[in-house]
Amino acid sequence: MEEHEVELIDYLRTLWWGKWIILGCLVVAVGLSILFVDLQPTMYNGSTKILLREYVTAALAGDQDATAAMVSAVGFTLIAVENEVPDIAASLADDRITLSRSAAVSADAVREALTQAEAVLEQQLPLALAKELVHMAKVMRLEQSGLVAELEILRQRLSEESASAEDPVSEALAGRIVGLEAQLAQQQVHLDTLETAEPSDLFVLSPISEPTITITSSESNLKTTIAVAGFLGLMLGVLLAFFAHYLLQIHERERRAE
Repeated sequence: MEEHEVELIDYLRTLWWGKWIILGCLVVAVGLSILFVDLQPTMYNGSTKILLREYVTAALAGDQDATAAMVSAVGFTLIAVENEVPDIAASLADDRITLSRSAAVSADAVREALTQAEAVLEQQLPLALAKELVHMAKVMRLEQSGLVAELEILRQRLSEESASAEDPVSEALAGRIVGLEAQLAQQQVHLDTLETAEPSDLFVLSPISEPTITITSSESNLKTTIAVAGFLGLMLGVLLAFFAHYLLQIHERERRAE
């Protein structure tokens, strides 16, 4: 049997023969993509950034416990904000708090939620920080009690030792007592600061910018969606056209054979 060599003109004839199949697949694919985009809800993404400025008094400067208390208070506050305002995500990076929300609602609703979250943040942060300061004061009082007890023991031992200035034990005890007295005086200053400081005086929340709202939905990528759907529909149409032409040739050969 003589083999037929397929040329480019044969492919073009097949494409022309199946032009309505190709065109139909293209129209269906584009129509379905437009319908899909139309049915997708519009998503609004909003975010706002707030600068957290800490003002630590001189008595608490360099106090790692005070810094840890601030971080802990901010963490608890962000959790409270997320629980109180639906669909709000709150995070802290360095000294910036970011509030964000993504929802299929109006832009005004997203902006209102961000404003509400900011109000909750300003309300809850002083309360959380006040609790941390109270806890720190309790811990410091316990430490202070231990130091006072140690100081009394050292004073009692010093009174029992020789009062000679050349006595090394007495000198060591006296030096330790002086150190404890200085430590107690410093702790008392810290304690007075913790008990009298207003939480709102230790920080300031400064909005960096107004809430920004962006739209992310299939509508924003409408051209891309239609282009991809059209390409896939075109490829499917070409395959179907060649397949239908192939079946037609087989049918004609069988009819001729009969």
